[in-house]
Amino acid sequence: MKLFQTTIYLLSSIVILCILTTSCFPTKRIINSSVEESIQIAQQDHEQIISKLKSNDKHIQQESKNIVEKPIQITAQKSEQIPKKLKSTEKFIISQFGENTIHKSNSTFGSQTILNACWTKTQLIGKLKEKKIQRHKSNLIRRIIPDQNKKIVALTFDLCERTKERTGYDAAIVNYLREHGVKATFYTGGKWMHSHPDKTMQLMADPQFEIGNHAWTHGNMRVLEKLEGKEMEEQILWTQGKYQVLRNELSQKCNVSENEMVNIPQIPMTFRFPYGTCGTKSLQALANFGLPTIQWDVVTADPSRKQSAKAIARTVLHNVKPGSIIISHANGRGYNTAKALPLFIPELRKRGYQFMTVSELLNSGQAVTANTCYELKPGDNKKYDRLFGKGTE
Repeated sequence: MKLFQTTIYLLSSIVILCILTTSCFPTKRIINSSVEESIQIAQQDHEQIISKLKSNDKHIQQESKNIVEKPIQITAQKSEQIPKKLKSTEKFIISQFGENTIHKSNSTFGSQTILNACWTKTQLIGKLKEKKIQRHKSNLIRRIIPDQNKKIVALTFDLCERTKERTGYDAAIVNYLREHGVKATFYTGGKWMHSHPDKTMQLMADPQFEIGNHAWTHGNMRVLEKLEGKEMEEQILWTQGKYQVLRNELSQKCNVSENEMVNIPQIPMTFRFPYGTCGTKSLQALANFGLPTIQWDVVTADPSRKQSAKAIARTVLHNVKPGSIIISHANGRGYNTAKALPLFIPELRKRGYQFMTVSELLNSGQAVTANTCYELKPGDNKKYDRLFGKGTE
């Protein structure tokens, strides 16, 4: 039984390492690799995690290493009772990880040193309000009604990438926003982050911008939620994981203190459905993950080559209202968006509008919600099911 637990522990460790490192995200290298290659990759990533322990205290580093590497106990007596199949598993584990993986030990889990170094007594005691169960609503947010009818608006740009493509990065859009001090939110796909890690970290670090989750490969949640398996959840969670990996890389790449990293969220705080499609199950899944789902009330239609810069500006200026959320694209599919920004941003400022990130907007008023996904009216996005299917192939 304990050898079985050891096997499960090691396999779980490999899965956790996969989540925490870029090498195990769904690329062809991993999909086509053998079990042996996957184990080798996991071992390499394990060593990287150990080498990147942040504390300079050697004692804490050693304690951290013990937690990651600590084996499950198994006695020789019990080992004799293990079936042959499990004994072959034991040989395989020893061949891959060494004899020290399975041995007798009286050690316990955890580290009092790390516990004392990282948290005060007050923090460990916690607060009464933490006991409260929070229920997340499974509704879509299309805009907000601002407090005191303030003229605030959120510009959003999708950075999505499907399975068999590598989309772009429209620098002209980002440069204009930076130059003119315009806040914005970028709904970024996990695969796009994987293809554009440096650009993702730049957006992550910029105090004018926020990054939201836009699924891994722009999967169609309305179709995926009807299928067996975990593809729908994976589209969401892989993207959250990729963001966390890049956030950690950002901290190490730039050699900045934790105080500087505090204002960069640990995970994306909101989610946008690819194609603007969803169903009851996908809405509930996002609610269970605690991710507000954000749509829009102003559509620039910038993926259409026929939509000129003037037409985009005219659409925004005609339809915007206090609390609006405007959708555009910055992955190369917003064909005239960069040219349109100078046509409507100065005008909105003349009208008294202030630009906010989506999270700031949500904290500035009451959300206007819907219980189904659509572009401008219910049922107007059904064509995407036929055109793109589940959106992951």
